[in-house]
Order: sequence, then C-alpha cells, then structure tokens
Amino acid sequence: MIAFGLVTSVALTIATGALFLAIYRLFAGPTIMDRVASLDALGNTLVVLIAIYAFSQHSLFLLDVAILLALISFIGTLALSKYIDKGEVF
Repeated sequence: MIAFGLVTSVALTIATGALFLAIYRLFAGPTIMDRVASLDALGNTLVVLIAIYAFSQHSLFLLDVAILLALISFIGTLALSKYIDKGEVF
C-alpha cells in the first residue's frame, strides 16, 4: 500500500505545477479572454491546493477557506467577464 504522505506530496506537486502554468498563461496570454480564463484556473488550482493540504492536515477550517475562495473566484470571474463583455458590472 502506498503511504498517505507520498500520495499527498505527489498531488501537491502536480497542483503546484498547474499553478505555475496558470500564472504563465496569465502573463503571456495574447488576449484578455486568455487572461480571464487563466485567473479562473488560478483560483480553482488554489482551491485544490488548499483542499489537499486541509485533507492531509485533517483541518476542517482550511476546507472552509477553500470553499470561500471558490465562491469568491467564481463571482470574480463572472464580474470580470461581464465587465469585458458589456463595459459595466451592474
């Protein structure tokens, strides 16, 4: 059986790699929509990183933080997309 610590370490490493790819696309994106999509991917990847770490540390508080970050990331992506599309948020 594979050790629990090894599995979480590999998962954190893969998620960190995905985080760096999203940061690269954020700065190198040729269009504004690429940058918006990379911000959404960045938020989702941060939620996954926090959730994996919370699972490895047996912390319910960090899961609450991950849920809050997912909600804020989703609302921010919607607001930014609407602003780019129509020029206003409300």
